[in-house]
Amino acid sequence: MKKILYTLAIICLTNTLIAQDYKFGKVSKQELQEQFYEKDSSANAVILFKKRRTHFNYVQGMGFQVITEMHERIKIYNSEGYDWATKEINLYQSGSNNEKVANLKAVTYNLEGGKISKSNLEKKEVFNEEINKYWVEQKFTMPNLKEGCVVEWKYKINSPFRGIDDLQFQYGIPVKKMQINIETPEYFKYKKLSKGYFTIVPKVSTKSGVITLNNTHRIETVSTTTREYSQSKIDYIVTIESYDEENIPAIIEEPYVNNIDNYSAAMEYEFSELHWPNEPIEYFSNTWDDVTKSIYKDSDFRNQIYKSNHFEDDVEAVLAAAKTDAEKITAIFELVKHKITWNDYAGISTSNGTKKAYKEGVGNAADINLNLVSMLNFAGFNANPVILSTRAHGIPLYPTINGFNFVIAAVELESGLVLLDATDPYSTPNNLPLRDLNWNGRLIRKDGTSKSVKLGASAPSAENTNLMVSFDEEGDATGMCRVSYNNLNAQDYRNSKAKLKDEEIIARIEAKLSGIEVGDFKIQHKENSYKPVVEMYKFTSESLIDKIGNKIYLNPLFFNAKTVNPFKLENREYPIDFGTPIFEKDNVVITIPEGYSIVSVPEKLAIALPNNYGVYLYKIIASGNKINVQTQLKINAAIYPAQNYKEIKDFYNLIVNKNSEKIVLEKTTAP
Repeated sequence: MKKILYTLAIICLTNTLIAQDYKFGKVSKQELQEQFYEKDSSANAVILFKKRRTHFNYVQGMGFQVITEMHERIKIYNSEGYDWATKEINLYQSGSNNEKVANLKAVTYNLEGGKISKSNLEKKEVFNEEINKYWVEQKFTMPNLKEGCVVEWKYKINSPFRGIDDLQFQYGIPVKKMQINIETPEYFKYKKLSKGYFTIVPKVSTKSGVITLNNTHRIETVSTTTREYSQSKIDYIVTIESYDEENIPAIIEEPYVNNIDNYSAAMEYEFSELHWPNEPIEYFSNTWDDVTKSIYKDSDFRNQIYKSNHFEDDVEAVLAAAKTDAEKITAIFELVKHKITWNDYAGISTSNGTKKAYKEGVGNAADINLNLVSMLNFAGFNANPVILSTRAHGIPLYPTINGFNFVIAAVELESGLVLLDATDPYSTPNNLPLRDLNWNGRLIRKDGTSKSVKLGASAPSAENTNLMVSFDEEGDATGMCRVSYNNLNAQDYRNSKAKLKDEEIIARIEAKLSGIEVGDFKIQHKENSYKPVVEMYKFTSESLIDKIGNKIYLNPLFFNAKTVNPFKLENREYPIDFGTPIFEKDNVVITIPEGYSIVSVPEKLAIALPNNYGVYLYKIIASGNKINVQTQLKINAAIYPAQNYKEIKDFYNLIVNKNSEKIVLEKTTAP
């Protein structure tokens, strides 16, 4: 009996010691000696432990404050995992109210000479950066990082707002253990949305909460005035949602994913209802009407749309030369792009205000595009703002305010909507930047109504390449390349290269197409957003042709051949997001050197994806000393479903295999 009790005592003691390991500062030698994560040896780092508690604290005279306590411990296996030693904390501010970080403590642990050394984060190593007038980012990078180290930090966020930050369960590295408690008083209701493919369900319980109020009563008599102090208490119910998980796998980054966070396991909390005792329920974001009304309550949104006295003369001047509605819309659109430069800040509310932004020539997304809405209305159009979530911000799957972070303009015509985003200097009407092409936006009218707006591209991203190549008997090739970029491809080209000198663009081409030298380089319509970008150059190369004995081997598409399948995984859980439909066309004319004849050319290929999702065509026509190679790739949908992953993987395998086949020439006579 004593032996059994002794064993139980040892078990209890062991469990206690294991539990103590998660206390701040209790990093073990075993954690520092660990060289890889046994469940995922490819991981550069692992979250050993993450704990979060969000609860509400009532402060007399201020109301309920939201307190979030965080504790994280991360093991870093190699230098590629150092990025996980940087922490960014986003803090919201509105007027005199702002979120604050308190009690920050952070330590880096290393094993040196068999002993654990500690390096504390200093205050001077913590930086605050103002993102815009609503957001501040507090950021720090841990000191003394070495391969094998462990970093650990804890802090508390005090917030006067009722928002609860999303619960993130899955990251780019695995998680060994995670504990989260969300404790909400009965007065505040939150709408929850689980996302991702790793399902996590909380345990729900309740406990009692109490508000203690200190009261002062003034008592007056004929001769004296005194004060009497008392306390009163209000009881309420607190709902506790507890998440306790172990061994959460890393989210795998795959090609053609708009935002991997859309698919990582998370729980979103959206404040939706206020239930004060003996008062009607107040709704915030249960329906799109609630969202619209909440947004219009914001003076930085509503009032800015109707200001016009700062631009009237400029608008009337550009309209004087415009005749059609399309010309008028374009003229106003270009005026805004010319007048206000985007400061790279998003937001559905203005930062500087439309008038100040117009005068100073700089502003955030709302400053610019609400100016555009106002100008279009001044010109007689029916224009309204469209709120959206950029691709980096995620997808709002239900009525939400927090899910939107950007605003553009829309003109309602009989022929349909014209969507405009003047933050991009190279965008055109209905040709939005890629960051905007994220599922649906919400058009908001001044009467309080709204409607869903599809944010897909109006035309495919197109690239048309023409190559003319000739080579001598030694295999030295010369040629000319002409590439035309259209729609979003043209916009992307201009954003990345319009400000570069020709020499810099040539260097990029030569680096990308290894083995060629570029000359006689020219670009047409480099700055004109309303025409395709046309890139032309001559080239020489000693490595495009393989000569073995009396035979020459060459790839029919040369450096434009698709030789790598981007889809390598056996299975895929996420949709394939190309951003826009795709149209690529190649036309290659090859001149055969004198004294050579064709032995073989690849056979033609015509393949299609199911449900008209796409097609690939490949054919070669030989005539005399000329070989003409023609290919077309069409992807007709911007988003390809994950359930058809095998089909598109096989589709690209066939393209890669065909693009890897060679033309074979043989020397027949002396030149």
